[in-house]
Amino acid sequence: SDKIYIMSIICKNNKKVTFHCTEKDLVGDVPEGRYGHSMDVVYSRGKSMGVLFGGRSYMPSTQRTTETWNRVTDCLPHVFLVDFEFGCATSYILPELQDGLSFHVSIARNDTIYILGGHSLASNIRPANLYRIRVDLPLG
Repeated sequence: SDKIYIMSIICKNNKKVTFHCTEKDLVGDVPEGRYGHSMDVVYSRGKSMGVLFGGRSYMPSTQRTTETWNRVTDCLPHVFLVDFEFGCATSYILPELQDGLSFHVSIARNDTIYILGGHSLASNIRPANLYRIRVDLPLG
């Protein structure tokens, strides 16, 4: 799916905890449906945004043949900023990220995301690189 699903925890009377799932359509640079990706939240200048990176997706249906009907491919190495409130997505290309990575580890701390490891189908390598991406959210 190319929708975003937002999970929330709702506490009622401090006795019962339930999960609430909200499905939201995205506008702008909508990332394709994927798996093996990471999604982190960064905080900068009093604002927060989701950062989506990496993953794999199935080959587009227009390119599939009988032999390749279930073939997967690395997603492009774009970094997506996602505004959860308005459902806006913006894609960024970083020259340091040459290959798509799947099944990597990422962690966010304030305005910075750290990405380690992963696997690239294109080169069949598991790079030992540690990437640091600092996100400076604009004012307004």
